Amino acid sequence: MKTGASPVPAFATAAAGLLLGAPALWLGLDQGAIALWTFGAAGLLQGLPSLVVGQRVREGFGNRGLERERLTLRAASHLLRLLALGAILTAVAALMGDRRPQAGAVPLILAGAALAILAPLWWIRRAQAGLHPSLASDASRTRAWLELGGLLLAGVLLGRWFPWADAAAGLAMGVRLFIEGQALARGTALSTAASCGGCGSCGCG
Repeated sequence: MKTGASPVPAFATAAAGLLLGAPALWLGLDQGAIALWTFGAAGLLQGLPSLVVGQRVREGFGNRGLERERLTLRAASHLLRLLALGAILTAVAALMGDRRPQAGAVPLILAGAALAILAPLWWIRRAQAGLHPSLASDASRTRAWLELGGLLLAGVLLGRWFPWADAAAGLAMGVRLFIEGQALARGTALSTAASCGGCGSCGCG
């Protein structure tokens, strides 16, 4: 099935997941910043489904990559919910202990860069969402990660005055990630039209 969609935005989203996620995860763990490592881990997990979707666009959404997409979404849904649980428990413990991460300019720069990259990516993905259910799902995941970027920026800014801001942002991220994990789990039950590449015939390539 030819949708007219380009695989470039999906691959760009996957690349952003690596380029933003890896340093955010490392820096967050190093500084004890819950919101930062949660954002980073989520980016790495969100990038993998986008990579698979980009490959499916290349293949014209034939049946060949359908099972790969289902398995990827299923694995990502489990991992996102585990990440959500870890973020929530860590954030609650931090709120009870009044712990705050180390202050610095790097987290603020990283949060700003994340929004600057993810906002146009989501805009492009949204424009393609109506072409295929897989593209719509990937656009939704990009929007969720953009929302996490907004929470990260808020946590970093407020953390300069309020010790609890990072933990509060991490807690909100955990809740959002759990919701996204549930949505991914539902996404594994693709419709018949999607499983046939939208052509209406299960004999397509």
